Amino acid sequence: MDTVPMSAEEFKDISDIQQEVLQMVAEGEDKNTILISLCKLSESLLPNSVASIMLKDEDSGLMSVLSAPSIPEEGHMALKDLKPGPGGGSCGNAVYKNQPQFVKDTFKDDRWADIRHIAHDFNLCSCWSMPIRTKEGEAIGSFALSSFEHRDPSTFHKMLLDVSAFIVGVVLRRGLKTA
Repeated sequence: MDTVPMSAEEFKDISDIQQEVLQMVAEGEDKNTILISLCKLSESLLPNSVASIMLKDEDSGLMSVLSAPSIPEEGHMALKDLKPGPGGGSCGNAVYKNQPQFVKDTFKDDRWADIRHIAHDFNLCSCWSMPIRTKEGEAIGSFALSSFEHRDPSTFHKMLLDVSAFIVGVVLRRGLKTA
């Protein structure tokens, strides 16, 4: 467990993201624009990474990419209809267990057993995922940061994931219009 406290600058970075997204919501921006912005803002705070938001389909129970502006379309397709479960990667496990998942090495970790080929194909070395929850606490999706290098999240990164997943949940609950 990382016990290193966050710096004042890191607190400010998270506060800035919250304020920017809240401003977009207040101005009536569409859901897709808000989620793309959140992904890009999060990526800017973790060099050499990509952010993604996946959502579980209510009927099938399978997950697909809702927003991942820095991941190519082939990556979106590779993640389409991901089954939440023990081998379903960080995102599939975050939804399956309704708990954060911090995977330092996607090439070896058992949580990536069923989709390891995706890690290799897109050079996703580590992936940290936070469940997106309903107001009642049910996991309905995930917010993830995937890195092109093997690393563990700091206290700051864990807070960034937590805040971002919460923001996505609020945006989805608001039922904001799509573009």
